[in-house]
Amino acid sequence: MSSPDPRSPVDTDHPARRRAFPVLLLVVVLVGGASTALWLGAANFPDLPRSVFSVAAAASLLACVPLTLVNVLTRWFRWHFLIRRFTPTLVTRDSVAVYLATLPAIITPFFVGELVRVLLIRKRFTAPASYLVRIWMGERFLDFSVLASALLCVLSPLWGGAAALVLAAIAWIVFRTGLGRERASTVSWVTALAIAITAFAWSLPIFALWLTLQILASPIGFGAAVRTFAQGTLFGGVSGLPLGVFVTGSTMIGELLRAGVPAQSSVLAILVYRAGTVGFAILLGLAAMLVFRARLARLVRGEAEAHFDEIAAEYEGEIPAHVRERLLVKKIDIMAGTLAAHGIRPPARGLDLGCGQGWYLAEMQARGYPTDGTDYSTGQLERLRANLAAPARDRTLLVKADAQALPFADDSYDFVYGINAIHHILSPDAQQRALREIVRVLRPGGVFLLHEINTSNPVFRWYMGYLFPLLKKIDEGNERWVLPTALPPVRGARWSSEVRYFTFLPDFVPPGVLRVFAGLERRLEQSSFRRFSAHYQACLVKE
Repeated sequence: MSSPDPRSPVDTDHPARRRAFPVLLLVVVLVGGASTALWLGAANFPDLPRSVFSVAAAASLLACVPLTLVNVLTRWFRWHFLIRRFTPTLVTRDSVAVYLATLPAIITPFFVGELVRVLLIRKRFTAPASYLVRIWMGERFLDFSVLASALLCVLSPLWGGAAALVLAAIAWIVFRTGLGRERASTVSWVTALAIAITAFAWSLPIFALWLTLQILASPIGFGAAVRTFAQGTLFGGVSGLPLGVFVTGSTMIGELLRAGVPAQSSVLAILVYRAGTVGFAILLGLAAMLVFRARLARLVRGEAEAHFDEIAAEYEGEIPAHVRERLLVKKIDIMAGTLAAHGIRPPARGLDLGCGQGWYLAEMQARGYPTDGTDYSTGQLERLRANLAAPARDRTLLVKADAQALPFADDSYDFVYGINAIHHILSPDAQQRALREIVRVLRPGGVFLLHEINTSNPVFRWYMGYLFPLLKKIDEGNERWVLPTALPPVRGARWSSEVRYFTFLPDFVPPGVLRVFAGLERRLEQSSFRRFSAHYQACLVKE
């Protein structure tokens, strides 16, 4: 019998390794409790129970928790953003699950426990796993650089500004090394955005500390809050001690004392503050482990879910009915007009590529176009068959197929259309093969109508890549978007010069608001701003 692969996820589940984290957590709690007790004793704080359970302390804790949550999500965004520079294939919900579930790793020396993320997502990562380690090192460097610069700026704005420029240049070199295939301009904006995200993330716990002291009636200036937080965090981090016990809190208390805060108030403030920041983050991570345990187990095993089969039952409810009907009418009208402009009229035969549950297919049939459907998801096709009336069901060909190998003869259709389908094909080569297949099944002069999200608009690109996959289950955040300004060339066909841009309002807008802004949206669609619309249609003509 062969020995197990030492890189296997099974090896990471060894009983000794399972026990290591709880033991480390216990040690951190005991040591942290001991250091806190020493400070409380030194401060001669006899009314501790009353102060800890006071309304002011509770209010301070409640103020820290939401700020910590935003901090955690901001740091996740930075991690996910940097990962996407190397690979777009990591599902956004998987990314959130992994990041949150590994939050307790902050108790490990030098935060090295966070590298467990490499084990969790390496099978979904298209670049070498070493890139994940580089990202982790880059994050740590960004954290150190921003905090050190902030501290120096408080002490001496001139030296702080100079240090910030030097550290930014080093960060650019670091990212240039990691993103060697990218242009220098791309590396520059990635570096700038990563620094900005880091600065915003660190501003939140600093504000939480300042706010805590305001609520506890021991106010300090914001500069003093920056100095207190930065020194405590930096010294605790470079010490390598888990959570910086004996170092971070003690440094912060000492700095507050130098700022004129009474000893009892300093100790209470840091006690409450650390509970609402670090303590809450650890509890959040433990809760995430429980909530996402099935997803995490699937990641470790390297299993890929059949996404659209999984969500078939709830797919219809993912987009509000009024938005779905509005887009249905809009897109069908645009397609009918484009087909007529190319001399393609009923009863010309069409194919719905990625037909889903058949809303567009049924409407095209109602307008006199016999339309077949193909989709890679069995669950979606089953829903489509159930939605079609009996006569239409009998005359409609519905086939489960990969767009890269369509099971139809050459020159079978007068037109093909894909409604938000191509971006689910996750590599440029695969998209190219799908487009060649589409051209193959079209008759000469036939057209392919490509409907896609217009991610030329950076707001929509961010929304579709980071927020929409968390709010809805339709997209996963790993889509390969097709830009209207960079349509891929296809042998034997040409893209029409006209691209139709339409709609500006996002899918969560209530129906009343849609009606109010309908006129403005129509004017925008006809203006020079139309290229920033939410959707577009491009037309590929077979020669």
